[in-house]
This record gives sequence, structure tokens and C-alpha cells, in this order.
Amino acid sequence: MKDSENRRIEPEALALVEIDGLARAVRAQDAALKKAPIEILASAPMSPGKAALIFVGDVASVEESLAEVVSIVGSRLIDQMFLPGIHPKVVRALRGEKQQRNNEALAVVELNTMAAAIVSADMAVKTADVAVGRMHLATGFGGKGFFTLWGEQSEVEAAVEAALKIAGERVCDHEIIPAPHDELEDAVFVRPWPIDPADAKKNAE
Repeated sequence: MKDSENRRIEPEALALVEIDGLARAVRAQDAALKKAPIEILASAPMSPGKAALIFVGDVASVEESLAEVVSIVGSRLIDQMFLPGIHPKVVRALRGEKQQRNNEALAVVELNTMAAAIVSADMAVKTADVAVGRMHLATGFGGKGFFTLWGEQSEVEAAVEAALKIAGERVCDHEIIPAPHDELEDAVFVRPWPIDPADAKKNAE
């Protein structure tokens, strides 16, 4: 079994670091992996000229790796976030897993930072019985983030209210659609090309 497969466990905490420049971000990722047993969820460039590193694991491991990353990044640190008790639904969404829906209401919540998107999605699923349909952070979106929620309308409304409250001024916009078209989830975000050049090989396979 590969080492990365060994790390695919339900994590207890999440860390996000925004870094000025890609080279330092790659070095920081290497240091984070060497410091403690963590799972990298994202390590990618984002506009304008920044890079994002997101990883999960048990609380102690994430804390140790985050401290190591911050030490290495130094003055190139733009922002950091440590979130213990991260909900598994949010982690699955960050891994790219999509939750199935059954004729439920749809919410779209748009935030002006990656950290705000993660924190507000986490609060949403901890507040009400909703599923995270998808989560998109930064790339091709001016550094912002958004996520979608599925569920019974009353649950979606409660989840969105909690998400907006914790995000505060970091909220850009939100919408709740009580009875979305069956094809909306597949059709609303359509593009025939990858946003990230690293996805080109994957899409060709």
C-alpha cells in the first residue's frame, strides 16, 4: 500500500497556508510532509502570483507541520489558518468528492478568501443536515472561493445562515434555489478546458 493511501483517514484538523511565490511553497510542502504524517489536499499556484498549501491530519501532526511551514515560508507568508475539528464532509469536498442529491434545495455561497470558504462550509454542515455538493478555491476565481450545499430547504436555509454569520464581511454573495433543475449541478459549472494546467494530463486519460 502506498504511503499516500495510508494517510487517507478521517482527519481531525486542517491547515491552510497562502504563500508569496511557488518555489517557497514547494519547499514548504516538502518540509510539512517530512515533519509529520499529514495528507496534502491542495498545493497549487493561484492568482496573483501566490500559492496555496492545504493539508489535514490529526491535531498534533497538523500543528507540527504548520509550524514548520510557517518557519520556512518566513516573510513570504501571506495568510494561515488552523482548523481543528474539521467536518469530514468538508474534507471530502476538498478532495473533489461529490455528494449525491435527491430533488433537494441548492445553495451557492461565495466568499472572498479561501479560508472563509472552508470555515463557513464547515460551520454550515455542523449546523444543519446538508451535503456539500462541491467546493472551489482560488484557481480561476481571483483567489476567492465558493461552495454548494444540497438538502431540505429548511436545512439549507439554516446552514446558509450559519455560514454567512461566521464569514461576516468576507461574504461576497449567496443564493438559495428551492427547486433546481435536475441537470443544474452538472451544467452550472461547464468548461471544455482545465483551469489548472496540471489537470490537462488527467483530463486526457
